[in-house]
Amino acid sequence: MRSLGARLVDAVAAQDPSALAACFAEDAQLRALIPGGLRERQGPADSAALISSWFADSTEMSLVASSVDDVEDRLHIWYRFAGTEEGEPYLVEQHLFCVVTDDRIARAHLLCSGFRPRAA
Repeated sequence: MRSLGARLVDAVAAQDPSALAACFAEDAQLRALIPGGLRERQGPADSAALISSWFADSTEMSLVASSVDDVEDRLHIWYRFAGTEEGEPYLVEQHLFCVVTDDRIARAHLLCSGFRPRAA
């Protein structure tokens, strides 16, 4: 399961929606709690599109830290990115708790810190 988590982090870092979609099962369910409220998506394409949309306007983005670990029957993936959007530097952290089936994410619960302003 840990290689799946690494693939997901790599796909987000590469801003690659196709690689991100490949991490999700055909009947995947994503529930994301972001500062703007709850977002829900189903299927690999829609789940990947939602996550990718948050980073689409970033002109710079670098992975600061990440980790993948098992929490018994759940896969915990977290990552922190520093980036720039519209000339403004930001820091963002997201945590996912996932149910994995056949090396794909079947269900994911994502919690996002929001894009926090940072000093340049």
